[in-house]
Amino acid sequence: MNDPETIKGRVRKLLELSRSDNENEAAAAIEKANYLMEEYGIDGEGLKFESVSVRATKYYVNWRLRLAYAVAWLYGCFYYHDRTEGAVVFTGEPLDVFMASEMYQYLVKTTERISRRALRKNAKYFYRQDFRAGIAAGLHDRIHALGGACAWKDRRNSKIMEAADYVRSAVPLEEENPPRRQVKTGAFAAGFEAAGEVSLARQAGHDGKPPELPAPALRQGELF
Repeated sequence: MNDPETIKGRVRKLLELSRSDNENEAAAAIEKANYLMEEYGIDGEGLKFESVSVRATKYYVNWRLRLAYAVAWLYGCFYYHDRTEGAVVFTGEPLDVFMASEMYQYLVKTTERISRRALRKNAKYFYRQDFRAGIAAGLHDRIHALGGACAWKDRRNSKIMEAADYVRSAVPLEEENPPRRQVKTGAFAAGFEAAGEVSLARQAGHDGKPPELPAPALRQGELF
């Protein structure tokens, strides 16, 4: 198999067919998608960078940016939060960008489905957000576990750095200042527990506490 468009079509079909609110099935979709990329055997040499914008929000949402960071890292892309346009932007080699953007949208929807299923309709806004942050942390850990087995893992850091240099040469980026507030640890822990198997979290070294965002979420334009 050597046609990127064939890969894209198969990945889209895979994600469309997987609509479960179960974190393990979401992880299985990622694993199958990674297998398709390995089957394709990409090396990225000579490919031009491209960027894909995915609709998000104009304000900082921790759990969405955690998922964006995780999938960008997995596929060797650079991402930033464009607050002006209300989007997450992935930049990298064409197939990498496609995989990151598709997987990000899929995991956002999965997180929202888990949240709707698990929470009462009258749950407070920040409780919902911290619950989703817990789900995203569980998915983040699973993605990092999967990333260690990818065929392109040895090139990942260089791919990310090359994409970052490409973006910074064209777009003025500034580090985003996340809002400061006390995280509802009960909501976060409940979300993390809802995300998947405890044994997987232990393998990834997560202790169930609200984590710091593992990489600076960048956005275009001025700060607050």
